[in-house]
Amino acid sequence: MSEMAHSAATSGIIWVFESSLGGEHSDAAAAIAVRRHGAKDGVGSGASGTSYALQTRDDEHVLLPLKEIEENVQEFRDYATAHPELKFKIVPGALRKSDEEHASFADLLRNVPANCELTGRMLEILERLKTVRIILLDANVNLVDTAARKRALDQYFAANEGLWNAEQIEIISFGAAHTLVANDKYATGRKYLHRIINVDANVYGDDAAEVHEILSVAYATKLICLDDPSGTSTAARVSSIQLAAGAGLEIDAVLIK
Repeated sequence: MSEMAHSAATSGIIWVFESSLGGEHSDAAAAIAVRRHGAKDGVGSGASGTSYALQTRDDEHVLLPLKEIEENVQEFRDYATAHPELKFKIVPGALRKSDEEHASFADLLRNVPANCELTGRMLEILERLKTVRIILLDANVNLVDTAARKRALDQYFAANEGLWNAEQIEIISFGAAHTLVANDKYATGRKYLHRIINVDANVYGDDAAEVHEILSVAYATKLICLDDPSGTSTAARVSSIQLAAGAGLEIDAVLIK
């Protein structure tokens, strides 16, 4: 085991990622599994290093029949049950599923043992979550004009809070420091929770920012993309939206005028 994988192992965290039959681990969470958690290319199922490949797609990246996924989930469930000393962090796949497919997948994971952490979207589908967890993503917003940003967000939350019927609202932040500061100020002003997911730079090195993004999406249930129509979205922000879509998050746009 590499030094980096050993560091991850000492934390007792197993990175559970969706995999294809042939074990082509090239996208998002799967690529991180190879680079930082000891997963092996060509191994499409089971434990490797400090990761666990949960096979959900064929070699053409088409979702497997539900029965096959159910068998793979049962193998994972048995493995997690046999290792209560470990914590299994389930992270979302990069490829999209339909709403029905997300619901079916979450239901298969309904009875995993307590040492498995489901994604926020799965918890929402299974009706185990009373908090709306929202990523605020600045696509191309000039944060100098914080008043315009606040007005747009106030209008959005005023229109939606009552529809959510949530006990709490939690803002989730990742990205540039000025975005984190702006989100913290906004959350505090509205008496919302504010979360910045902790990522160990000693474990993830140059991949820390990407892991921060993946884990934030895994934790969230919704993403709000703050958009200035006069600006241009960066490739990084487009990637974030694609990752959120793959996780099944509800995605809304809020225009800053």
